[in-house]
Amino acid sequence: MHLKGALDALFTLKWELKQDGVEAALEQSRRGGHLWIFGASPLLASECRIYIYNLALKLGVPVLGGGLKEGIEVFPKQDKIKDGEYGNAIRAPMGVHRKTNQRYWFYDAALNPESQLAYLNGLKKLSEVELQTFIRGMSLPEAYKPPVSTPYIPKMGPFQREEFRILNYVRLNDRINDPRNWVAQCPSCAQAGHDRGCDNLKIKKSEPHKYRCWKGCTKEEIRAALGQPIRTKQTA
Repeated sequence: MHLKGALDALFTLKWELKQDGVEAALEQSRRGGHLWIFGASPLLASECRIYIYNLALKLGVPVLGGGLKEGIEVFPKQDKIKDGEYGNAIRAPMGVHRKTNQRYWFYDAALNPESQLAYLNGLKKLSEVELQTFIRGMSLPEAYKPPVSTPYIPKMGPFQREEFRILNYVRLNDRINDPRNWVAQCPSCAQAGHDRGCDNLKIKKSEPHKYRCWKGCTKEEIRAALGQPIRTKQTA
């Protein structure tokens, strides 16, 4: 979590989880903190998010998305991944950060590997039965539910060219889970040597002919970068 008051929010979540008997471990990070919940067995990401999103909403802890540009990020972000795809790339507990070359410690144990590992091994793990009990009767908060998608049918008249579809020209960023938009690298930004994170271009899922670069590139610039310039009507 990377925002002002991040640690206070995570400590609040940690305390509230403890009331449910869930022992979460708070880890330092480069720009905030990470709150880990360990499962006794693999748990469904969709069910874990229902639990955490509703708990955060109850406590007034902001969750990124749902109209908010700042808040905690809940991982994993995907409900499932297809064959040959990868989920979120995250630094595992006790891992060394590739940018800083530093190891970040958990708050509730002495700052040495032996004490840290003993602390993690001693934590009570969340079981599937417990998770099912916690989320009984719950669903994902409305603001975070993906929109109901309807098939998009390109407009075609008898004398019209096939409608341009941006999805035919960009590679989607599957690492980002946005319920309303697909995310991709902006072709215009990329042409200028920018957008290495491949997340400047947003494409509306319900209307994929609508897209926008959040760094300000125009549609004309995006289309030109793809070699598909927008045709202007010829006047007599």
